[in-house]
Amino acid sequence: MPPFDGSDFTQPRKSARVASIATGAFFAALWFLFAVASLRNFLMTGKPSPLTFGIAESLIAAFFLMRVPPLRVSEKLSDWIVAGSGTFIVFLLRPTLGETVWIGEALLLIGSAMQVVAILSLNRSFALVPALRELKTDGAYRFVRHPVYLSYLVSLTGFLVSNYSAYNATVIAAALALMLWRIRLEERLLTESDEYQRYCMRVRWRLLPRVW
Repeated sequence: MPPFDGSDFTQPRKSARVASIATGAFFAALWFLFAVASLRNFLMTGKPSPLTFGIAESLIAAFFLMRVPPLRVSEKLSDWIVAGSGTFIVFLLRPTLGETVWIGEALLLIGSAMQVVAILSLNRSFALVPALRELKTDGAYRFVRHPVYLSYLVSLTGFLVSNYSAYNATVIAAALALMLWRIRLEERLLTESDEYQRYCMRVRWRLLPRVW
C-alpha cells in the first residue's frame, strides 16, 4: 500500500465541521422517519421484525449525532456515495404480509442485540464515511474488526427469512455488497495508522471469525 500523501484525506476545517453538523441532522431525520415507518409497518403486519429493526437503527441515529469530530475524513465523492448508499439502502426494505417466521424474528433480535453491543463499544467514534477517530479495540472489537457490519449481516438475514420476497432479497444483496465495499474503503484509510496495524495483528478477522 502506498504511503498516505494527503491528497484524499484532509484535516477537518470549520466549514467541514458545519457541514458535518448539517449532514448529521439530515441523516438523523432520515433515521427518525424510518423509525416511524417501522412502527407503522409493525402495526400493519403484526410482525416484530420492522419494530426491532427500527429501534436498532434509531440507536445508530443517536450515536451519529453525538459522534466526535474526525482527525481525518475522506473527501472522495465516491466514498461518500458508497457510505450513504450502504447506510440507507436498508430503508428500502418492506415487510411482507403472512405468517410470522419466528426463526427469522429470532435472528433479527440477535442481530439487533449485537448491533447495540457494537455501537456501545464504538461509542462516539461512529462514522459513515472513512474517517480517523479514536481507535476502539475493546468490547465487541476484541473479536472482529467490524462488529457493526457483522450485526447487520445477522439482522438482514433474519429480516429476509421473516419477510422473504424477491424485492427484499435484491435490496439485501445490494446492501451486503456495499457493506463489503465499505469495509475495504475504511481499512484503506485506517491501515495508514500504526496503531490500527497493530490492532489488525491482534484481531485478524474483519467480519467473520476464521472466515474473513
